[in-house]
Amino acid sequence: MNAAVESDTQNEIYDRWTGTKDSTFENVEIPEELGPIQIKVTEQLVKQYAFCMDDYRPWHFDKSPFGPAVAHAALLANDLLTVYYTNYDRTTVTGLHTDEELTFHAPVPVGETVTITGRFSDKYTRRENGYVVMEAEARDSKGNLLVEHTGIEIMRVHPGSVIGRASAKEPTKKIVPETNDSEPISAPRRNIAPGTPIVPRTKLLSQEQISVYSFVGEHERNFHNDLELAKSHGLDNTIAQGLQTCGYFSDACTDFFGADWFTSGRVKAKFLLPVFPDSALTVSGKVTGQEDADGGKIRTHLELWVTDQDNRLVSVAWASAQHEG
Repeated sequence: MNAAVESDTQNEIYDRWTGTKDSTFENVEIPEELGPIQIKVTEQLVKQYAFCMDDYRPWHFDKSPFGPAVAHAALLANDLLTVYYTNYDRTTVTGLHTDEELTFHAPVPVGETVTITGRFSDKYTRRENGYVVMEAEARDSKGNLLVEHTGIEIMRVHPGSVIGRASAKEPTKKIVPETNDSEPISAPRRNIAPGTPIVPRTKLLSQEQISVYSFVGEHERNFHNDLELAKSHGLDNTIAQGLQTCGYFSDACTDFFGADWFTSGRVKAKFLLPVFPDSALTVSGKVTGQEDADGGKIRTHLELWVTDQDNRLVSVAWASAQHEG
């Protein structure tokens, strides 16, 4: 989700300029090329993301399995999502993000300058709402593919009238947040019984984390970081971006798959209910199956879900990665 009101145009980390088109469903062209933007993956940027996700894994600040420090796998997700700012006036954005898919091909070294490009590839109307499909990718300074993104968003929506009711397409395969009676496992192996739970984790999400994740550092006001603006959009409180819970899914998969998540990970998330400041969010999951992959490796599939302190199911995801048997 994003609902921008004002922002600076550029800072020392981002080579990102706001466009001039009014951010409406009618103005989206199919196809429409977006970007490029360049991002310097500095230690400062990594620290900001670590604060937002409460993820201070040493891999991101010292040595990693890849040698030097690498950024969190999903650090670029918000920039992949908002690459359309290069064409559209970010002060007119009022969108509702419903679906997110990320594919990881290679780690992003701290210090790398990354180029992001994207495109609107489809648009359709459902329940009187206009949906757009955007694809984007991040490449390093040598042109190597790092991360791919596909997202679905309702363009120009009144959040208070939509949030809390079904808006995304019904998935063909629904996630049932239940596991078998096995002990939770912390890493993949061969021959895991379907339904086996992974180790759950709980994180507290503060308004400060929501605000930093939602561009307060670029002086952007939106219904994630500004209470007055959230109330003007029919909300009782600010809400976190759905994409922030997708970052929790990626964090959980980094714990489970380790370095393999950065080179072969895939996650497809759906955002079901709003997440409010000061929520206690628990990421749970289970193994659903395994299959042979290239080079004698195995791809293990997970179903993941996030519940809050009131046991509301706020987000679900399908994830997988390749690993040694």
